[in-house]
Amino acid sequence: MAKKTKTVTNSTFEVNEDFLGDTEGGQDKAVRAFFAANPKARIEPKEVGQTAPFLRRQNGKRFSISERINQGGDAREIIAFARENGGSERDVSAHLAGGFSRTSKFYGQSIITLHAV
Repeated sequence: MAKKTKTVTNSTFEVNEDFLGDTEGGQDKAVRAFFAANPKARIEPKEVGQTAPFLRRQNGKRFSISERINQGGDAREIIAFARENGGSERDVSAHLAGGFSRTSKFYGQSIITLHAV
C-alpha cells in the first residue's frame, strides 16, 4: 500500500536567511511549492501604492508585472498576468527577496507577503 503524505499549509510564507541565501531557482521553487500547497494564496503589499525600489526603469513589461504584484490579490491571477507579460514566479520571488540580485541595496527587504486563505 502506498504511503500517504499530508500536505501542510502555512498561513504566511516565511522569508528567512535560507530563502535569501538560496539560488534564484531555489527561491522560485519555494514560491511554487507554497502556491501548490495553498491554491487560494494571496499576495499582499506591505505598503499600499508602493513601487519596487529595485527596478531601474519605471516602465516596460517588468514594471507592469511589478505594479500588478504590488496591487495584491489572488496569486494565481497575478502569476497568469506575469506569464502573459514574459514573467514568472521569479518576479514574486524578487518582491519577497527585495530584488532580483543579491547585490541590490534593497536585497533582504521584502515588499510583499504571501498568505494562504
